Amino acid sequence: MTDTDGFVLGVDLGTSHTVAMLRHPDGRTRPLLFDGQPLLPSAVYLDTTGRLHVGTDALRLGHADPARLEPNPKRHVDDGTVLLGSDQSIPVADLFAALLGAVAREAVATTGFLPPAILTFPAAWGARRRAVLGEALTRAGWPAETRLVPEPVAAARYFAEVLRRPVPAGSSLAVFDLGGGTLDVAVVRADQGSFVVTASGGADDLGGLDIDAALVDHLGKSLAGGEPAAWQRLTEPTTLAEWRARRRFWDDVRGAKEMLSRSSFAPVPVPGVEHAVHLTRDELEAAADPLVRRGVSEAAEVIAAAGLKPADLAGLFLVGGSSRIPLVARLLHSELGIAPTVLEQPELPVAEGAIIAAAQATPAPTPAQPRPGTAEAAAGGSAGAQAEPVKFAAGLATSATPTPTPATRQDSPPPITDTRAEPAAPTSAPPQSGPPQSGPPTQAAPPEEETDERLRAAPVDPWATGEAAALPTAADPIVGPSTPAPTPSSPPYVAAPTSPGYPPHHNQQHHNPQPQSPAWPGTAASQPRTPPGAGPAGATKPEAGARTTGRRRRAYIFIASAVTVVLAAGAVLAWVFWPEYRALDYHPLSEPRVITPLVPVTSDWSDAEIYRDRAYFASSDSTSNGAVGVVAIRLNATKPTWTSREAGTATRWKSMVPLPVGVALFTDLDSANDYRRRLVVLGADHGNLLWQRTLEQEDEVFFAGDSAVIADRAGKRLIGVKLTDGSQRWSQADPVSTLTTDTKVLTVTTPKDLGGPATVFGRPYEPDLADDPRIVQIGADKSARVIDANTGKILTSRQNVAEPKDEVVAHNGRLIVLQPDDQRILSYRLDKLGEPKVVYTTQAADSEMKDVTPCGDDRVCFDEEISYDAKTTTVVALDVAAEDDTVVWRYKLANVDTIIPVGEAVLVTTTVPETTLIDGTGKRIWTHTGEAARLDGGNLLEFSKALSLSPSDPALAGRHLGDQAVPLGSLNAIRSDTCAWNTSMLACVADENFVLQQFAG
Repeated sequence: MTDTDGFVLGVDLGTSHTVAMLRHPDGRTRPLLFDGQPLLPSAVYLDTTGRLHVGTDALRLGHADPARLEPNPKRHVDDGTVLLGSDQSIPVADLFAALLGAVAREAVATTGFLPPAILTFPAAWGARRRAVLGEALTRAGWPAETRLVPEPVAAARYFAEVLRRPVPAGSSLAVFDLGGGTLDVAVVRADQGSFVVTASGGADDLGGLDIDAALVDHLGKSLAGGEPAAWQRLTEPTTLAEWRARRRFWDDVRGAKEMLSRSSFAPVPVPGVEHAVHLTRDELEAAADPLVRRGVSEAAEVIAAAGLKPADLAGLFLVGGSSRIPLVARLLHSELGIAPTVLEQPELPVAEGAIIAAAQATPAPTPAQPRPGTAEAAAGGSAGAQAEPVKFAAGLATSATPTPTPATRQDSPPPITDTRAEPAAPTSAPPQSGPPQSGPPTQAAPPEEETDERLRAAPVDPWATGEAAALPTAADPIVGPSTPAPTPSSPPYVAAPTSPGYPPHHNQQHHNPQPQSPAWPGTAASQPRTPPGAGPAGATKPEAGARTTGRRRRAYIFIASAVTVVLAAGAVLAWVFWPEYRALDYHPLSEPRVITPLVPVTSDWSDAEIYRDRAYFASSDSTSNGAVGVVAIRLNATKPTWTSREAGTATRWKSMVPLPVGVALFTDLDSANDYRRRLVVLGADHGNLLWQRTLEQEDEVFFAGDSAVIADRAGKRLIGVKLTDGSQRWSQADPVSTLTTDTKVLTVTTPKDLGGPATVFGRPYEPDLADDPRIVQIGADKSARVIDANTGKILTSRQNVAEPKDEVVAHNGRLIVLQPDDQRILSYRLDKLGEPKVVYTTQAADSEMKDVTPCGDDRVCFDEEISYDAKTTTVVALDVAAEDDTVVWRYKLANVDTIIPVGEAVLVTTTVPETTLIDGTGKRIWTHTGEAARLDGGNLLEFSKALSLSPSDPALAGRHLGDQAVPLGSLNAIRSDTCAWNTSMLACVADENFVLQQFAG
């Protein structure tokens, strides 16, 4: 880590406890203490005055009125609101904000200001759940530059940097996070200085509370017989005194469990019983064994989903308070064969690792200029707000050091160190004194998200979720001693009118995906779907923010709430480089929707395609004369729209292409029929046969406009036929040549064609054929002519342009030609094919250019190698519209195989195999193995292993190009090479049927 002159704060907002680690300027890292303890209970209590209390204060107050206590707010992240008391629905973001406010006040009391901070989140959380955290940061008044880091990535950083355990580049670490409420397991891979989550999973009913419940059940077996009255009061409380006794009993059981991690026995006082009962470690392990073994099985499944075996791991790191139980490490070691690493205080590594993870993610910030309307700008640099930059470790977000305004500088109150949460200020509240605002608050509520059942489960601890109806309401008198209400230091809680509130289970239904931007059209003949290598991504390099600071003062600061919501780490960089494509709302894969095939799925050909709001599935069976069955189903439906056998039979089927009028199917070459093929088109409405045509061995088919253009090799001509009925519209003879009859045909792509879903090779799933209906033919006589695919009219032509074997691209109104003899690239205007413009000429001797690909509105990319040595390859991006200096960027990368555009970024696969993502400025974002495909111009779908025609279980992740990957879960027995996708749905052929699954939206 880089030495700094400032403090940095890492926060782990856990299900049961919240931890905040503060790194000091001298490099020391220490936990913030709450009531003298490093763990702040994540409990929140709403008192009768409307104030939210957190931590141990909340738990104490909860003894008096459990209905007003929420012990585990994080489990309700999908619910929108939580009912506290009889009639108060509190937004979950406000519960989070109350906890974050307590952390902020303790940090201010320690340092005199709120340091730059990093907040962790579970790896499985998608954009919506991170948006709840962002809203909480806003309501708590934290700076907009506060970063979010996945919890397992933070743990991995601690493992590698603090414990100094070796995690070589390309190797993986498993993180086993057994906390108080849930189990989270993840596999993270080291990728050239960064970590990326490749698989994640866990269990909602497996945590410390569940082990407590098992121990209570174990003790109940003896107490029910020996002390039946006392046990009944503990299991069926009817009065507040009995509920408080039940709570004390559960607390004592929890304390005994923790003691048994250090000793062989522990006493457990039982309310209403004279003598305490004793628990032994053997009893603890007998009660916990079934639960821990479930956790071990979950870990094994996640490791397998990452495409690894336990022996392949560089380590197994145990975090979370419940992982200190000796049985956990022992069973993991014996069952998985790898010795885990567990610390004496396993609750702390995630928060400390977050500081390191953020430091490694981005370059050091530069001071920001005051925004118009902020206190700094208004003061013009006066009133103590000097533009004095504060140094941070490289990559850490910055935070505005609070600068007192003239109205509050002289009478700031002393630091407050208790854990009473300040009320969240309504978004309509007037400006408060305190730190300069970082920007306007974000008001938009997040869209709906597929619910994660693990995170929505009710807490196991029954005292706080018991029969609230049996308890007095807030209006009823409480008999006996009670805790006095804390003296208010701020107005009572007022629910903000703009707070997002979602009813429970609001997001369990599927949603219709929106039509996507088309990608460029390809040929009808199938091209290989499994590439030599591609892959999911590694870590991004988001740009850090900046801050100005005034004089540091040890004073309590009321933190203003008008700050911009931060949705994820690196959001600023993502918007800079990919402004047209926001992050998709990724969430764990939905349960598969199974569709029964019309023809049994076997080892013969099968395929899936998505077009607009419909999925097409096809399967063939050679045992039934090669019959093919096609099934069409709307993406939001449960039953097929139609099924069809009208395509007939063939020795073997080859490919399927969706069209505006329906779906086209191609047979494979038939050696028994002079290697001819057949093209069949079925209608979109009913699956009826629209038309079919026999193709010769060398014929090719191209779809453009509302026509299919057939390159008739034997007839030496191009034929245009209607997509609707196959009738011939026009015919054009090939250019005459005495040397050869070769010809090349190209469809013309447009900028938006680079921004839609595509295969791992870049072939679009949903091209807009009408976007540019022109085709380009390169003749054997080196001529080029532009033809209207709908009419067959030759729009323009030119001699001596290129040979059919040359690499040629038709994109955005230009014809780009790579001349292999001269090793230069020329650009022609398609509207007139006038004199060409030389946009690039190699300056290296013995160089070879290849793989010319459009990679932006006016850009083409290619790779260049020297002396036929693949290790010397450099990827180059050109601006073909520039008057001079057309080279936009160069990136040296050995063994280049293919270049796939993603907006102005490119995915470059190599023969190793590996995939590298290079952004629009020529910077490498990540490199590693696997598969990756474009969802739109700013989002990728990543597979953990190569696509296969055999059933397999690859792990999936979604990635916005400026953010970390979001694990989506694993496919189950899927023939992944058949899969098709849009920006929210996945259609695949499984082992014996077809499946649809949702991963976003």
